[in-house]
Amino acid sequence: MKFRTLTLLAALSVGWITSAHAQGFVFGTAQPPAKTEATTPTGVRSAKVETAQRLLARMGLLREAPSGLLTPATQEAIRTFSSKNGLAPTTQVTDTLLNAIRRVIWTTQNWSSGNYKGREKLVDAAGLREAQILLGKLGFNAGPLDGTFGPQTQVATEAFQESQAVTVDGLITATVLMNLRRAVNGVGASAKSTVRLLNWPDYIEPSVLQDFEKETGIRVIYDIFAGNDDLQTKLGSGGTPYDVVFPTANAVPAMAAKGLLGKLDKSSLKNLANIDPRVDATLRSWDKDGAYSLPYMWYTVGIAWNAKLTPKAFAMDTLVNVFDPEIARRFQSCGVGVVDSASDVVPLAAMAGGVPKWDSKKSLAAAAKVLDGIAGIVKVIPTDQFIDSLATGKVCLAIGFSGDAVQAQAKARGQVEYRVPSDGGLLAIDAMAVPANAKNKREAHLFIDYVLRPQVIAKISNTVGYANANLKAGEFMSDAVKSNPAVVPSTTALSRSSPIPILSEQDQVEIARIWARFAK
Repeated sequence: MKFRTLTLLAALSVGWITSAHAQGFVFGTAQPPAKTEATTPTGVRSAKVETAQRLLARMGLLREAPSGLLTPATQEAIRTFSSKNGLAPTTQVTDTLLNAIRRVIWTTQNWSSGNYKGREKLVDAAGLREAQILLGKLGFNAGPLDGTFGPQTQVATEAFQESQAVTVDGLITATVLMNLRRAVNGVGASAKSTVRLLNWPDYIEPSVLQDFEKETGIRVIYDIFAGNDDLQTKLGSGGTPYDVVFPTANAVPAMAAKGLLGKLDKSSLKNLANIDPRVDATLRSWDKDGAYSLPYMWYTVGIAWNAKLTPKAFAMDTLVNVFDPEIARRFQSCGVGVVDSASDVVPLAAMAGGVPKWDSKKSLAAAAKVLDGIAGIVKVIPTDQFIDSLATGKVCLAIGFSGDAVQAQAKARGQVEYRVPSDGGLLAIDAMAVPANAKNKREAHLFIDYVLRPQVIAKISNTVGYANANLKAGEFMSDAVKSNPAVVPSTTALSRSSPIPILSEQDQVEIARIWARFAK
């Protein structure tokens, strides 16, 4: 894969793809000599297949986590794409198919304008130009330094991502730009060791990684995952192992049972005493002995709305606004949705359906009935679009994560509001854990201990808008964050929040089935 990418880079640099707009996709121009394209056998993991899966998922044609495996669902998505776009029938991922997918995305999602911002979106033109310069400094030919995102920049980005052994999608996101900056200005080749992190999108303060590298001389490789299912897929894929991961705490028991997580060496953590015992006790609702995880951030799952777009006469802080079809229709014209996180939304739907405490059979039946009733009225908002959708008014009402609502508040200059629903919400913790196959466990524990410093975790909270579990961090947090009820709800609001349930494997299978029917 690395050889193929670098060969394509060379081809692009000598003009196989030519046009007046060097970075745009232009078809019908001079092409390389015809050749037989290699295909990926079923059961063999491929970065090319993973790229196709991510792009197909962005188009709404694939709903499983990208794995790099040519699964039946992936083949069906390829067939659907090919049929819709007048291509010859195929179930294989080739360069021709990838170019066709990229062309459709360029056309339909305006990525070529270079001005998408936000979670998992392209950075602005200035950021793109900076990325192109940084790629060049690292030896990757990104084409003209014009701040325009086109095929040369995408292929160069893919090559950079492959060199880091992180997720390959070729997109210049905020995470990729952060990684490029550190690759050029950080410890780089002089590092005495490495730690590989796998976290949620937009869930770190970049200076924390830079400062850790400077202080320790340890190089940080930083990657992101889309959800707990995606995380488990990456940990079980057989690729380069990660050293620190950030699962939601209710997913920890299943991951530990599958042998994906190792026990923490808490004796090596000097800052362990900084953890709030109340949050730690809540974490043990999921990780019973606290053997595998420590709290990173905690949050609620509730309801957010754009106050400028919603009627002032309605009580907005209630689940029925979303889960009752008659009421949800009131908001359909301005957009009503739920975040694309089935393990969070399905338990809330069950609560709205009259089952307040998780009971597998009853809760699943109640949730299915509720979601069937609002299908076609309530949108499913991809996790990487939730903040932007709320902030820009693409939706006026949505169920999602408190921290995302806080980030939307900042972007919308206070027009977005968030509450724990009056009829019940969920309380959750994202944890820090060390995979069982981690190669750099000493460095992993050094990084976790670094994050447990009050000043460090406070920086992260100030950036991401989530509450942390550090007893001493408050004095270093901004008043705008720590006094925001969306970040730290009142005692009354917290009393209405139930810990997000532990889901059995059968629960997860049924939830996936219910969600697929609802989200189609």
